[in-house]
Amino acid sequence: MKTSLYLLRHGEVHNPQKILYGRLPGYKLSEAGKAQARAAGKWLAGKAIEAIYCSPMQRAQETATIVAEALGGIAPSIDQRLMEVHTPYEGHLTAELANMGWDLYTGNQPPYETPQIVLERVLDFFAFVWARHAGKAVAAVGHGDILVFPWLHAQGQVPEALMKDRLQEYGLPVDYPATASIMRFDLTGDARVSLPTASYHCPY
Repeated sequence: MKTSLYLLRHGEVHNPQKILYGRLPGYKLSEAGKAQARAAGKWLAGKAIEAIYCSPMQRAQETATIVAEALGGIAPSIDQRLMEVHTPYEGHLTAELANMGWDLYTGNQPPYETPQIVLERVLDFFAFVWARHAGKAVAAVGHGDILVFPWLHAQGQVPEALMKDRLQEYGLPVDYPATASIMRFDLTGDARVSLPTASYHCPY
């Protein structure tokens, strides 16, 4: 029995300061981000999605709501396991972080997260989907690294921070998941035991 999880990154965010907004409040979709979310919803229409889950962040909730409209108005449910990663770099310029290879993790101590901690909570969500929606299709909206780390896991890799700078070496067809892009994970059991198959699609 196969369960299909369509895991989306939220749409583009209005971010004129070009900072890492992370878990900072008040960051909403741009007009382009709303159009991206509509394209994702259109692509998912007809795939018999029975539930939609999303991160509690505003941008993820907005994306999920737009996608839900295209799927017949399914009410999105918030799931904390899809939350943006917790990093000490919130508020830093994205140009600075790009020079670091987007390594938001090396040296992190609690309460900040490491790639393995992030992966564990995402795999907890995968296990929930498998148990609650076995044999069905589900959509969920999260954030970039919430897609990246299970992708690496599906390739049989233990995720490390610096892998983010060379994701194409691990089968991803792009440098990094685009906003409102979709990864499909086909689950045949507990993803910790039976690796899911994964594919990537950008709907616009």
